[in-house]
Amino acid sequence: MSTSEIPLTIEQQFRVERACRKIDECNDVEALKQLSKALIVTAARERAFSRVVMDRLKE
Repeated sequence: MSTSEIPLTIEQQFRVERACRKIDECNDVEALKQLSKALIVTAARERAFSRVVMDRLKE
């Protein structure tokens, strides 16, 4: 199963929509850079958390 096939919860869908609106409303390149970096870090942390959980479940 690919990550694109994993359904989002309603809360996650709202968060995604809110983030997309924030990006669409932003005209400041520096702010967009900072937001992009924050999103990359957040995604990496979520992947790391998922990896830790899976490793613990295997124990």
